Amino acid sequence: ILILFPNNVLLADQGLEISCLNLKSALYGRKYKPLNFKLEATAFHYFDNEIGQFQTIKSNELDTGEDYFTARFEDYELGFQIILFEGEEKPRIVMSKYDYHNNKFLEHYACTVTQKYIF
Repeated sequence: ILILFPNNVLLADQGLEISCLNLKSALYGRKYKPLNFKLEATAFHYFDNEIGQFQTIKSNELDTGEDYFTARFEDYELGFQIILFEGEEKPRIVMSKYDYHNNKFLEHYACTVTQKYIF
């Protein structure tokens, strides 16, 4: 069947590519590199620039709810939330980096999401 219909078969899973920009970029005019994440059916992936390593969390280990998910690491957690502001029709995605050992938020980000096929 693959030989007869090669263009009709897609051998990939659909996932999300999430790109988040530190809000200090907009508020203070500072230049920050965006943080990039991948969320697929089996795992959440992200390169941690501070430690220079890829971080992966299995999807069943994410804390999820109706409008959020949280990826928890050894020293911090990344909380993603969908927010619909009053007067707007399209919801926004925001992300916060939270240091749960010191009980404080470290950074806040505005995110964009793109659906992609992940091979």
